[in-house]
Amino acid sequence: MFFAAIIQDYFVWHYTRAWWQMWGVWRNFLWVTIHFFSIPQMLQSLLLPFKRTTQTRGDTFSLEDLAAYVIINIISRIIGAIIRTAIIMVGCIALLVTIAGGFLAYLFWLVAPLLVIGLLGAGISLLLI
Repeated sequence: MFFAAIIQDYFVWHYTRAWWQMWGVWRNFLWVTIHFFSIPQMLQSLLLPFKRTTQTRGDTFSLEDLAAYVIINIISRIIGAIIRTAIIMVGCIALLVTIAGGFLAYLFWLVAPLLVIGLLGAGISLLLI
């Protein structure tokens, strides 16, 4: 009788309280993944120069200084955009893996008690053969 109460309490915990606790853990993993790759900040600063590397204009007007100013700033922004885009893509892939891992964890959590019972029955049947 005591064993049946323990089993009942376990199943109630497994499919109610632990289910919501897993959601909290999964949400934390999603938050960490988003903030580890700084996805919102990378999107906001997508076209900013790489490492703030810019050329300043001189006080005097010179076509050579103007050309250097424009070309270096454009190249720095292109390099920054390429690197930030690559980081955003890797972050999105990591986010998709985290989402898929969460779904797999929920699926495993759903069938784990049945899997344990089935494997226990298979093991006993192998001992009896």
